[in-house]
Amino acid sequence: MAKQAKIRFGAIGCGNMGTHRIKQMVSHELGVELVAAVDIDPPRLDNLANVIGSNTFARYTGVNDYKRMIDENELDAVGIFTPHIPHYDHLKYALQKGRNVLIEKPMVCGAANALEVTKLAKEKGVTALLTYQRHYELKFMKARELIAKGAIGEVTNFFVYMAQDWCGRTWRGEPEFSGGGQINDSGSHYQDILLWMTGLLPVSAEGYIDSIYRGKKLKVEYNGSFNVELTGGVTGRVVILSDIPGGFVDDVRICGTKGSIFFRGDQVILFDQEANEYTEVSLSRPAGYPLSPVDNFVKLLRKKVRINRVPFIFGSRVALLTEAMLRSGHQKGKKILCADILKESNHTMADLED
Repeated sequence: MAKQAKIRFGAIGCGNMGTHRIKQMVSHELGVELVAAVDIDPPRLDNLANVIGSNTFARYTGVNDYKRMIDENELDAVGIFTPHIPHYDHLKYALQKGRNVLIEKPMVCGAANALEVTKLAKEKGVTALLTYQRHYELKFMKARELIAKGAIGEVTNFFVYMAQDWCGRTWRGEPEFSGGGQINDSGSHYQDILLWMTGLLPVSAEGYIDSIYRGKKLKVEYNGSFNVELTGGVTGRVVILSDIPGGFVDDVRICGTKGSIFFRGDQVILFDQEANEYTEVSLSRPAGYPLSPVDNFVKLLRKKVRINRVPFIFGSRVALLTEAMLRSGHQKGKKILCADILKESNHTMADLED
C-alpha cells in the first residue's frame, strides 16, 4: 500500500502560541509537514525550527509575506497565529485562495468582519476551524450535553467569572494589535463557553471597563463587568478581570427552572432544585470525539471525522458579544443591542444560526 502523503501546512505567526500549535500539527499521528512559515521576527523562525526539530520549511519575514507564502507553496492548510487585529487580513486572503484554515482565537475583531469570513469559508467549501479548546474539555462537553437534554430545565440565568494576572505583555497591550484587551483575549474563551454550552445567541450587553493594572492606567481594556442578555430572555453577568496575582481563577454557573450546573475543578456538579441535591456527574469522552482543536482539524482533513466542533459561526457569535460589551464599556455603560450592531452591516440575528 502506498504511503499516505503528509498534509502540507503553512503557518502565519510563530510566537509562543503559534509555535505550540505548529508543534501539535507536525506531531500528529496522521502526518503533517510544515512546508512554510512567516513571521516578521526572524529569530522566532529559528526557535520554531529548534522546537519542531526541522529546518526544511521555507521562511518568510515581510509584513505582507503571508501572501507570498500562500501563493508560492502548494499548501493543503494554513494556520493563523498572529495578533488579533491582523487576523482579518490573513484569514480573508487564505480563504480567498481556497485554503483550509486553522485559526487562533478570537477569529477576527468585529461582528461584520466575522460574518464576512464565515460566509466566505462556506462559499469556498473549505475546512475552517477556530481553536476554542474548551469545546474538547470533558467538563464543558458534559455540561453542554446536560443543558441540551434539559437536566436543569429551561435556562434562566447565568454567572461567568474569569480572572488572571494578565499584564498585556508585548502586542496584547497595544491597541493596534489587541482589538479589545483582555475582554477580547482570555475573555473570548468564556464568552464562547457561555454561548456554546447554552446554545443561545447574544441579544444585548451593558457594563463597564477600565484599563487599570497594578494601579496604573494602561492602553487597552483590562477589566470589565457586564450585564448580558441572551435569546429567550436569559440574563446574567460576565466578569473579566486582569489584576489577580498568582494565577487563574474562574467560575461558570448556568441556572435553569429545575436546577443549575457548575464546576468544581474538573468536576461537573449538577444541582437538582426539587430534591435539593448536588450530584457529581461522571465524565467520559464519546467514541471518536477529537482530543483538541488540532486533532479535530487534522482528522477533518483526513476524513477521519465528519463534525467540525468549532466552525466559524461560533467565532461570529463571540465577535458580536465582544463588540457589544466593548461598545457599552466605552460608552459609560450604555445598553448595546446586538441587533443594532448587525444592522450596520446589513445582517440580522438569523445570520448567526447554524
